[in-house]
Amino acid sequence: MSFRLHRLSSEPEAFDPIDFHPGVNLILGEQSKEDHSTQGKKVNGVGKSLCVDFIHFALLRKISDTRLIKIPDGVLPEDLIVILEATVGDERLTIRRSVQDPNRPVIDTAKGSITYETLDEATDYLSHLLFQHDKHGGQVSFRQIMSLLMRDEASGFSDILNPFGGKADLGVAPHLYLLGIDLTSYRSLQRTISDLGDQQKRLTKLQSSLEDGKTKKVGDIPAILNKEKKESEKIDAALDQLKADPAFEAVEEDLVGIERQLSTLRGERKSLTYQIDQIRSIPLPERIEEMDMEILYDRVKEGLGQLVSKSLREVQMFKEKLESFQRSLREKELHRLIEDRKTISRRVSELSDRHSNLVSQIDRKGALSELKSGLEVAVKRTDSYRRLEAQYHEYESLLNEVKGLKAERVRELETVRKELTETHRKVEQSMNRTLSSFHERIMGTSAASFRFEISESKTTKTPLSFDCRILDDGSASINKDRTLLYDYSLLFDPVASLNHPGYLLHDNILEVDQDTVYQTLNFLSEQVAAGEDFQYVLTLNRDKISEAESLGEIELDIESSKVASFTKENQFLRQRYSEK
Repeated sequence: MSFRLHRLSSEPEAFDPIDFHPGVNLILGEQSKEDHSTQGKKVNGVGKSLCVDFIHFALLRKISDTRLIKIPDGVLPEDLIVILEATVGDERLTIRRSVQDPNRPVIDTAKGSITYETLDEATDYLSHLLFQHDKHGGQVSFRQIMSLLMRDEASGFSDILNPFGGKADLGVAPHLYLLGIDLTSYRSLQRTISDLGDQQKRLTKLQSSLEDGKTKKVGDIPAILNKEKKESEKIDAALDQLKADPAFEAVEEDLVGIERQLSTLRGERKSLTYQIDQIRSIPLPERIEEMDMEILYDRVKEGLGQLVSKSLREVQMFKEKLESFQRSLREKELHRLIEDRKTISRRVSELSDRHSNLVSQIDRKGALSELKSGLEVAVKRTDSYRRLEAQYHEYESLLNEVKGLKAERVRELETVRKELTETHRKVEQSMNRTLSSFHERIMGTSAASFRFEISESKTTKTPLSFDCRILDDGSASINKDRTLLYDYSLLFDPVASLNHPGYLLHDNILEVDQDTVYQTLNFLSEQVAAGEDFQYVLTLNRDKISEAESLGEIELDIESSKVASFTKENQFLRQRYSEK
């Protein structure tokens, strides 16, 4: 798995092209050499972070998640296309993405050019290229990996797991992937935890319904059901006796037959009404204007020549016949359905009258009123019983499912724990040594550690994380150092780096104490000298290192590492503006 940037540019040219190379690539904010005013000495707000956003945009991040969306109208050319040349996996390619139509990127390769209709399709292609030789390919996406390897200044760099900051959360999966850990067991655990959460919400809601505003307890429901069942059985028995009344028996068969016919006929009438409404809702065929027909005919004839033998008038006549035939079919079918519905409505009316006459025979004997009362009581009582019984059965089933998911969560968590402590123990140990070593090289002490951490809490949605610690962490500045060292460990660790694309970008992460800045740059110089195969893009304000640079305290060749330089006078987009 490999990824490298080569060149960032645009058409038409809205900013100076930037060429990237192996090793350290510095994007610097510098003081203006010509403007000696207080404003000219400022190095913030010159476009370093915006440049990074353009790289993200070219690498298919949603435009709404970049600062491009905040650039006022008129600053960028309306037809601007951002162009990024890169190597993804084994493929050298060029990504072209229009600011005006950002959801249809174009990717050029040696095999040709493809315009993708959605960002997802283009991202899937880049994922295929990046992971095609990896046995665990497909477990994370191209954008997930790029988001982790390209930390924005807006994130604050306080959370090693979350490169976005705020509420957005990338999760632990991309980290595990870079560490060479198969995500199958972890993904299964995540699904179980998600299912468990959903079912527990359903269970709570159902329990609240059963308890009916705390008027009863779930444990009392079986006894309540037994009582209701006995009462329902009594009502059923009473109704059976009522039905034995001779007056009812005399007409029961006829009543049942009529009701069955009425039910059937009403169903047919409803179906016919639906069909009629559907036909009426169908719009008439769109009429093609004569002028449009003539233009289309001339184009076809011009392209096919003698192959088109029919005259325009013949084509128009055929069109008119076709439209007439369509209207005729529609009208005939509509007329037939309406007549059928009328016939059924008459039959329903006749049967309803007959039914009413039969019922009146029972009414005169006083049985129907008794039957009505019995039915009302029965329906209310039995409906209440059946509803409560169904809810309680659902509750019991759901309760058993939740218990099963809890047990499954325990089993799967233990599987993940076993894999991390046994199969992937070497990764943890290697990262621990590397982090401690890098901390000592840059910070002067080896008081740092790395280990996998599994939460014992049964309610947590994220049972797996990393316990990555360095001396005095907790403050914003020290937490930046921790994130920096963690990312460097992923990049250079002899075990973890086997699964790393060898690419990293940090936007203003070195806004820390100056000694840390100097030691970090010297550390990077040592990695270059040692022949490490990597590409690291770093945005940095030159005033952080100018004094040490002049004193020769920085070993990294700043000028040869510099790929872009911006000032208040010469900004990334060549002009000043206020964001929306």
